Amino acid sequence: MKKILSILMVLTIVVLFVLTWYCSRQTEQLFTDRITAINQSSPELVKVELINYQRNLFSAAVETAVRVSGEEEVRLNHQIRHFVWGVKMVTTLAPDSALAREVATLIPLEQLKLTTDFSLLGASKSRFILPQFQFKDERGRLEMTGFSAGWDLSSDLSMGNFVCLLDNLRLQQADQVELNLANLKMSSQITDVQEIPLGSGTLQLEKLQLTRPEHADIEFHDIQYLGQTDLNQEVFSGTAELHIGQLVLAGETLSHGHLKLILSGIDADLIRSIQQTGQQLQRQALKQQSSPIELQLQLLGLYAELLNSGITLTLEELSLTEDNGGINGTGMLSLLNGSAASHSFFSLGNINATFQLGIDQGAFVTGYRLFNNLQSVEENYQNPAVLAEQAEQLAGGLVQKGIFVREDGAKYRVDFSWIEGQGELNGEPFH
Repeated sequence: MKKILSILMVLTIVVLFVLTWYCSRQTEQLFTDRITAINQSSPELVKVELINYQRNLFSAAVETAVRVSGEEEVRLNHQIRHFVWGVKMVTTLAPDSALAREVATLIPLEQLKLTTDFSLLGASKSRFILPQFQFKDERGRLEMTGFSAGWDLSSDLSMGNFVCLLDNLRLQQADQVELNLANLKMSSQITDVQEIPLGSGTLQLEKLQLTRPEHADIEFHDIQYLGQTDLNQEVFSGTAELHIGQLVLAGETLSHGHLKLILSGIDADLIRSIQQTGQQLQRQALKQQSSPIELQLQLLGLYAELLNSGITLTLEELSLTEDNGGINGTGMLSLLNGSAASHSFFSLGNINATFQLGIDQGAFVTGYRLFNNLQSVEENYQNPAVLAEQAEQLAGGLVQKGIFVREDGAKYRVDFSWIEGQGELNGEPFH
């Protein structure tokens, strides 16, 4: 019985060593394939070079060089441990590189570690954590706590997720301008980057505060942003949605801000054409093969194509409230197909646009007061009662000129349209 157990133990060890040796070879192949995939995904933007790969049975020591947009290369060291159940890699700055020597004056290099776990099929999970960072010089001071970032990528780099967290950030400049952020979270999901970038992203921020000498603070609270891009039947569209819980500006408090924009109707082939042309321009710029004037002319052609694509921008919602009322707006702007056929670069006859805006009288007074307060120094605001009277006089003048329409309940309305070169404001044509 003991002899059988000994034989089984020896066989197990042999199998583990064979599998480990096989995994070490597979890991090296996986690493080189990943470098090839990165270089092929954005050849004009990122270039990764494998300098050295020293493979052992249980680990490997690797050195690479990364160059972004043709700038000075960054040297990286990778310590890889490969086992039957998976691969773990720790990436650090090469200590003898110029960047490492510069960074070491700000933060110990041992704190800058990127940890990546690979599956045997090539998918990866990367994590970077920096609990605390401080920097100060004659230009100002930067303090940051609770920073972490992570991303998961598919084996071919066509899909992935990204998350970034930050507890607090304080940036103070020498002129005493100070920026404070609290509880930031950014995340994105990429579903396809092979041709047209598709996916969604979110941003959440509990507080953003800007302090300036001789001016009132600017504060944003509870910011939420959502962006999404889609491709449906070879038509590209994008959505951007912004929520602001509260805004404190020039002594006024506004709340429940909401903005939603939808961009649609862009032909996918046009997007691909613009991408290819943009990549060519980028290569020419990096290699200095074209003069700035030539590049600008080519970019002008891209803009003309975009204006000729028949895109539509929809303002699905614009709203903001304050103690005495609020505003609500919707609208649409379409660039009709065929603008390139006109003799000019851009023609107003190829625009269709509508815009509807409702404003409570109290919100208009607040907006007028805010506009005047923003021009004041050291919070020397004018008398609120005087500003309210001026605002009501201005609103009355706008009603007389037909720009505003007065409605029941102390409200104003604006209804604008521009259809194929013919404009109307509140039902009345104008030229």
